[in-house]
Amino acid sequence: MAVNYAANRGVSLLRFLGDGNDGAVWESNQQTAIKAIERRDSYFRERDAYLRLQDLEIVDLQGFAVLWLIGFDDTKQIVEMTVVFPPCILDFAKAYVDFPPDFSDEVLRDWQEETADLFEADWEKVASLLIELRSLGIFYFDAKPGNIRFLP
Repeated sequence: MAVNYAANRGVSLLRFLGDGNDGAVWESNQQTAIKAIERRDSYFRERDAYLRLQDLEIVDLQGFAVLWLIGFDDTKQIVEMTVVFPPCILDFAKAYVDFPPDFSDEVLRDWQEETADLFEADWEKVASLLIELRSLGIFYFDAKPGNIRFLP
């Protein structure tokens, strides 16, 4: 699907950037990232989060670069976005727009404790970033070092 999307846009996929639970990402010859998302609900969550950020003209949150949506295809479940470098926040496929997921208080507490452990000394910065996202109506639940990247 990513190859077809790229061909329709007149771009080429240069190199594979990686994959995860939600899909796979390639860099294009136009210095964009093209992500093919496997699950339909994950695709719409990611697309809608990027559309919200774009509507608000947000490219930076508290010093973290935010991807800018270049294009998308609902049929192929593809999003194309700018390439960003640390510090940055990536991967909104587990984000919810406007309404938080129906998680129990216990699940939310466990998630917060596990996430705080992942980020250790950087947890306060991450928590502040998550609070700001919530103020924009984006409930982000994929906070891990691979998705919220600090300068090396």
